[in-house]
Amino acid sequence: MEKSGLKLATLFVYAMIAIALDQALKFWVVANMMLHTPSIPLIPKYFALTYTQNFGSAWSMLWGQRLLLIGIASAVALGIIIYAIRLAERSWLQMAGLGFLLGGAVGNLMDRARLGYVVDMFDVQNNGVNVFPIFNVADMCIDIGVGLLLLFTFLLGRKEKAEALRLEQGGKVLPFADKRTP
Repeated sequence: MEKSGLKLATLFVYAMIAIALDQALKFWVVANMMLHTPSIPLIPKYFALTYTQNFGSAWSMLWGQRLLLIGIASAVALGIIIYAIRLAERSWLQMAGLGFLLGGAVGNLMDRARLGYVVDMFDVQNNGVNVFPIFNVADMCIDIGVGLLLLFTFLLGRKEKAEALRLEQGGKVLPFADKRTP
């Protein structure tokens, strides 16, 4: 398998890891916890596991719009796969970011299709009182994927700027120019 194919495989490896971790923790929470209470303190007064069911999307937007949310998540997942396959050049960092995005989207899509809602469990608290929307592993994977893609974009911009400077200097290799792709 050529290097570009290996990079594309990276996307699916990260997606499968994200899905496996997400679904395993969700199954454990559903099997071992009662809905909403009691929470299991992980860092007392600040962070706990609290089993909730989210019938909407992020921050419970589009509450009860199950089919719409399934359609959106399916389109996003398919779009990520098509985009990655069509890329002329692939970066390991870019494929990892897309893999986490894909895994997060599919993890929540599986819940919504199977259960009609998404299982959430991570509860950020202040003095034992919830202060942030409860979230899950898939949500974290989406955030990690976005972060990795932002880092990739930043590094790519620096590389392009270094290349433009090199060309302005008559093609001389500048000492700070990184020849590797992000």
